[in-house]
Amino acid sequence: MSIYEMFVQMWELDFQMGLFDKAYFQGLVKTGQLKVEDYKKVTGEDYVELQTQPQPASQA
Repeated sequence: MSIYEMFVQMWELDFQMGLFDKAYFQGLVKTGQLKVEDYKKVTGEDYVELQTQPQPASQA
């Protein structure tokens, strides 16, 4: 078992115990610390990247 796999197991328990929420794990995916497929393993849900709303261009 790799260190990464041990982290995934630990994160599963952390999520189940309520120590971290989905937003925390979304952040890990964005920084490349957690794989998208493992996000589902941890949270039970598919990873959906939050889309930021484009800001309208200000008119001067």
